[in-house]
Amino acid sequence: MDEDTEEYMLSNKAKENLKDKKNLKQNLESGKSVFELIDFKQETCAKFYQAAFKLFEEHKYADAADAFLFLITLDSANHDYWLGLGMSTQLLHQYEAAIDAYEMAAISKLDSPVPYFYLAKCLYAVHDKESSLSALNLAIEYSNDELIFQDLKNQAIVARDLLLKDIN
Repeated sequence: MDEDTEEYMLSNKAKENLKDKKNLKQNLESGKSVFELIDFKQETCAKFYQAAFKLFEEHKYADAADAFLFLITLDSANHDYWLGLGMSTQLLHQYEAAIDAYEMAAISKLDSPVPYFYLAKCLYAVHDKESSLSALNLAIEYSNDELIFQDLKNQAIVARDLLLKDIN
């Protein structure tokens, strides 16, 4: 086995851990991620994420969605993986799947305005204007006055104002 692929291979210990269903169930119920159970390094997951993001940047959204879904199976609490899945499925016009992914992103990082902003777009696309308005309000609220979210907040305010005119 060459050194370049060795880090992606499961160790014998990891394989044994996965075969022990009782232990596996206990570990997952206690909150451990698959990532932890198979002894992958953070650097390995970072490489997987870079590959998924590259697919996204190359507009290979179906492949990117698959890659982000794989990452989510490794670590379902990772906010960025859920956002990647949401954005990929949104750009494939799979709005229901994107809504689910953005909701999971919001749960995994409660104070982030990003998933709410994109969630609002998907909710609007499926003609749920009231829920879209709620998501925009959450995006604005969670943006606070943080400089990093200022552009997102401004866009959310404009979208909210347009939506309010459309609803009324």
